[in-house]
Amino acid sequence: MLRVTTLHASSAAATAAYYAQYLTAAPGEVPGVWTGQQADGLGLAGDVTVEQLEALLSGRDPVTGRFLGRELVDRPTQNGGVVRAVSGFDATFSAPKSLSVWWALTGDRRLLEAHDTAVGAALAHLERFGSTTRIRSNGARLHPDTNGLTMATFRQTTSRADDPQIHTHAVISAKVQTADGRWLALDARYLKRHQRMLGGLYQSVLRSELTHRFGVEWGPIVSGQAEIAGVPAELLALFSKRTAAIDVALAGKVDEFRQREGRDPSRWERAALSREASADTRSRKSGHGAADLMTRWQTEAADAGWSVDMVDDQIERAARDAGAVPGLTVSEVVEAVSAQRSSWGRADVVQAICDVQRPVSAMPGHRWLAAIERAADVVIDSCVDLDPASETARRSSDGRSIWIEPTAPRFTSAAVLAQEEQILTWVLDAHAAPPAPSGTVDGDGLDVLQAAAAASVAGEDRVVLVVGPAGAGKTRMLVAAVEDFHRQGRQVFGLAPTAKAASVLERDTGMSADTVAKLLYEWHRSDGPPGDGYAHPAGATVVVDEGGMIGTPVLHQLVTLAERQRWRLVLVGDHRQLQAVGRGGLFGELCASGRVDELERLHRFTHRWEAEASLLLRAGDPRALDAYEAHDRIIPGTLDEHLERIAAAWIDHHHRAATTAMVASSNDHVDAINHAIQAARLEVGHLQPEQSMSIAGGERAHVGDVVATRRNDRRLVTSAGEPVRNRETWTVTDIGADGSMTVTHDPGHGTVALPADYVVEHVRLGYAATEHGYQSDTVTTSVELASGATTRRGLYVAVTRGRDENVICVITDSHDVAEARDVLEGVLAVDRADTPAVTQRRNLAQQQQCHEPVAAARCVVPDWFEPLLIEARADLATATEQRTERAGERDRLQRTLDGVERMLGDVAAATAPDRDAFGAASRRADEARWAHAAAQRRLDAAPRRERRPARRAVEDAERH
Repeated sequence: MLRVTTLHASSAAATAAYYAQYLTAAPGEVPGVWTGQQADGLGLAGDVTVEQLEALLSGRDPVTGRFLGRELVDRPTQNGGVVRAVSGFDATFSAPKSLSVWWALTGDRRLLEAHDTAVGAALAHLERFGSTTRIRSNGARLHPDTNGLTMATFRQTTSRADDPQIHTHAVISAKVQTADGRWLALDARYLKRHQRMLGGLYQSVLRSELTHRFGVEWGPIVSGQAEIAGVPAELLALFSKRTAAIDVALAGKVDEFRQREGRDPSRWERAALSREASADTRSRKSGHGAADLMTRWQTEAADAGWSVDMVDDQIERAARDAGAVPGLTVSEVVEAVSAQRSSWGRADVVQAICDVQRPVSAMPGHRWLAAIERAADVVIDSCVDLDPASETARRSSDGRSIWIEPTAPRFTSAAVLAQEEQILTWVLDAHAAPPAPSGTVDGDGLDVLQAAAAASVAGEDRVVLVVGPAGAGKTRMLVAAVEDFHRQGRQVFGLAPTAKAASVLERDTGMSADTVAKLLYEWHRSDGPPGDGYAHPAGATVVVDEGGMIGTPVLHQLVTLAERQRWRLVLVGDHRQLQAVGRGGLFGELCASGRVDELERLHRFTHRWEAEASLLLRAGDPRALDAYEAHDRIIPGTLDEHLERIAAAWIDHHHRAATTAMVASSNDHVDAINHAIQAARLEVGHLQPEQSMSIAGGERAHVGDVVATRRNDRRLVTSAGEPVRNRETWTVTDIGADGSMTVTHDPGHGTVALPADYVVEHVRLGYAATEHGYQSDTVTTSVELASGATTRRGLYVAVTRGRDENVICVITDSHDVAEARDVLEGVLAVDRADTPAVTQRRNLAQQQQCHEPVAAARCVVPDWFEPLLIEARADLATATEQRTERAGERDRLQRTLDGVERMLGDVAAATAPDRDAFGAASRRADEARWAHAAAQRRLDAAPRRERRPARRAVEDAERH
């Protein structure tokens, strides 16, 4: 299939040497070759050299050495971590093992050529649809096409264990060039989000090419991949020595464990030993080329009883026995994609075709690729296009506006849209009438919003929507509403997505409850009317708890039934928590469009800070992590360290009789937690190792173990009269000689003997569960095992189950909390939930920007520039305002000065006739002042006897 990994500029030298030197050094392996339209633009052709590849992965032009756009440098984060500069991606295409084995025995180069053709087809599709970039413009982003990709492909034929393994590393540069010559970063979301489709496209073209060349038949297509029919399974196992080496190392480690511990390792301990064995057996390639190994491979096959001719005969016989290739209809493809999502893109259609359609012998790979693309066009033509009509510039690759992300889902079906619009119309029509809440609800113990919501639920409105975050007291609100129903003598019935949730709803609220599926089954059964307890009269109220987990097809059936039977419908839930598996998300759209009673105050959490942080987490705000980190709730570590920590925490809470939720995002991690806790309980003597039996999933359960039933079975009834439900947990109390298992329901709701056939198929260890298994639960403490695969909604559900404490154990390579935060911030950044088609249509319209054409920026604008620009613009506005004020003051002063100058002119004109007399008078006055000054000087210098005449002279001068 296809695996995509990220390459970094800081490792450019080592990466280039690995691909262009180490991988190609073995005899018989061919050098890497340049491919892609942008490679031609850079003058790259033929064989790949280490120097060229190192320059490219360093962000430089391999010919001139100049940087291609902005330099690739690592940058620190606020949390003390480092964001490594991405220089490219390794897309590794792996052939089916049957092809590698067939080639190893025959040496037929046409098999390698078929692989190369398929790789080229997948890369051509990627270059056509996935070579866009992103440009900031007017506060938004444009997503234009580029001149293509620069890629180096390295085909390999052997594994590290010297087994035949045909695969190709396609090294894709993260640098792309726009039409106007700018070098920017590749928007790699198409490559990463659609690697499953690209791998399936490679496999489909490979099947077609081999069928055309050799007439082979294929086994079943599983997850996009199939094996060549007729290649013996024995040879597939024989030439998987890497797996065999791990098995041998694992056997030795298991023996050591038995000698040291005196018992067999649990499944969790065995998994840890397997990881150690895998690491211990990983080695460098031997350097032997395929040419050296061919003889050895043929000898190994002969020792196993298979010659080349025998394998060829097997393949030919399987091809002769093959039946006709069934066709694939447009409706089948649309049904396949619409079962999983409300809206989809071209890549989803291509994947659906490749996953089902078998090749036609008359069609070589390149024609098959064209046929797939044409088939996708036909399917798309039958779909409803959600993109808005506009006159803006469009990408040539997909015909969409450059303002819309290339990976944004674009299409839906008329049936999907009709379902959503019918539900919305029914709800909005119901909300057109004024609200009619009940006036008799007892609000004692409720906050204001809870009381208002309870009144709405118990009122007369045809449709009621109640939304509340985790811990807002939705159940307590329903209790008050149900009590009011009972006082009024009105009928109310509860529904939930699962039998376990329905049981909790009935127990906690006092109203009869069952699953949505059961109600619909009763009303659609062909053998008669609905059974007792499901034939509700007109005017009855149907309350659906966890309404966000009801898929759109099921909700449509429920709304149609409620409308026909004239039932009131109450949907209670949180559109920010987990949705249904498959097509869903309409509860959130109803809440955005209709009249909603929203609960706000959180009642669950012991600590106020945790309530506040949970609301930030609900919104996907990474600031929530500050609070969890400050209270030591984020714990980094390896998987094995976390498993040990979680097991110890479970035992500690078990001793204190505290309820716990051990939560994980994947079934593999759930299994690992289950086995870790079981092993820890065996070690401390909680379980009886001599009393155990095999259960589903290859596990063993001991007396005292906690197990989970994984299938509803209403025929199995506990001593308390309760049926066995999916995901309910039990404690094993006895194991029968006939393979039966006696279990007691954990909350003390009865005991039941599970028959042997049920045990081996539907009983698993039950210490942990996924987020879906815990939604609607409330416990004392919750522990989430988080990784990059965790979703935003799953994380929110997991860390809001506990009243007293919620801990996040993040799988990391180090013990650095900054690394754990980086993982969690990545989780919060993306909401992977399905979006209804009506919502996606609105989102696409909002993405569409109807601007006049503007000149594109001539440089890459870094993220930190925008805040500085805003601040500078504010300062400029202030300075401009001050300049305007000062300019006005200057004008006022200038006008005053001009007036004074005019007055002076008038005075000068008025005194002009007397100017001569005035001058003579001025001169006489000056002479008098000089005479007075001289007389004063003589007075000052005169002796006593001469002072009197001198004083008279001064007085005379003053008179004149």
